[in-house]
Amino acid sequence: MKILLVGAESDWAIERFYLKYLRKLVEVDFYNIHGEFLNYYHSSVINKLCYRSGLSRIEKRLNSELINKCKENHYDAILVFKGMEVRKKTLLELKSKGIYLLNYNPDHPFIYFGRGSGNKNVLKSINVYNHHYSYSKKIIVELKNQFGVNASWLPFAYEIRDLPQIENEIKAVCFIGNADKDRAATIQKIINNKINVEVFGNGWGDFLKDDPYLKMHKAVYGDEFTRTAQRYRIQLNLFRPHNEESHNMRSFEMPSVGCIMLAPESEEHQFFFEANYEAFYFNKINLIEKVRHILNLEDAKAYKIRENAFRRCVSSNYHYRDRAKQLFEDLSGKVNSYN
Repeated sequence: MKILLVGAESDWAIERFYLKYLRKLVEVDFYNIHGEFLNYYHSSVINKLCYRSGLSRIEKRLNSELINKCKENHYDAILVFKGMEVRKKTLLELKSKGIYLLNYNPDHPFIYFGRGSGNKNVLKSINVYNHHYSYSKKIIVELKNQFGVNASWLPFAYEIRDLPQIENEIKAVCFIGNADKDRAATIQKIINNKINVEVFGNGWGDFLKDDPYLKMHKAVYGDEFTRTAQRYRIQLNLFRPHNEESHNMRSFEMPSVGCIMLAPESEEHQFFFEANYEAFYFNKINLIEKVRHILNLEDAKAYKIRENAFRRCVSSNYHYRDRAKQLFEDLSGKVNSYN
């Protein structure tokens, strides 16, 4: 079996993990369609204006390249991540060649919360794919009920694992990520209660004013992200709208490096990590109560929770290697039945 992954090559793209681990199981090629689009789009103001006005031919070129790549290679299946640049017409042509089409969307497939979360290509193509994967059980139900398509659950995972040796722990709330008004409102609520908060990311000065209980820092990445996360007593996890009632990437990133995660209550969160033993969960009413409880934990108890979270990730096979294996086994059965 030979598979083509279609998506983005960036450091923030989830597909890089699937490419890495699927290649240990099966022959896999990759087409960096989103990366090629971004290279075009950001190369000049003229390109941006042409695309926004509908005069650009970039999508047509990218879709022609995708079709030609499939003509030159015999792919049994194509796994498209999100698919903002992939046209419905292209998918129909590929499907007519007997290729099994799958989609994995790390955002919401038909409710968009920003320019990068979806577009008409994603929406129009939903019914074309043979199968959809989603990180959210709620989204799976919505896909089945509203579009009558086949869909199954493929949660997020972690890539880095690192149990920290805690030294000079900072007993404060930390949030690592870029600012928006909803995130800022939650941070503001905490500092209004005279609790120390430190944020790392872009744009916080646009939403929050200087405050003695707030420290704002530049964004952190890679090893610096991990070391920063491990230093603080609480790592706050905040949902985007499409994550409500589900989970997000941060749901595994923080526990896998031995952080105490305080995250929104959800059925999926409590399935992955036991409340008050491996992670903590809050709602709109009890956020401040939970923050104070965690900050007041004895050091030994706090470290035990960090250790519990880390070990749960390992023992429950939450690594992207495990997700890729799950995907491969499911995909193999589907492709074999299809052919």
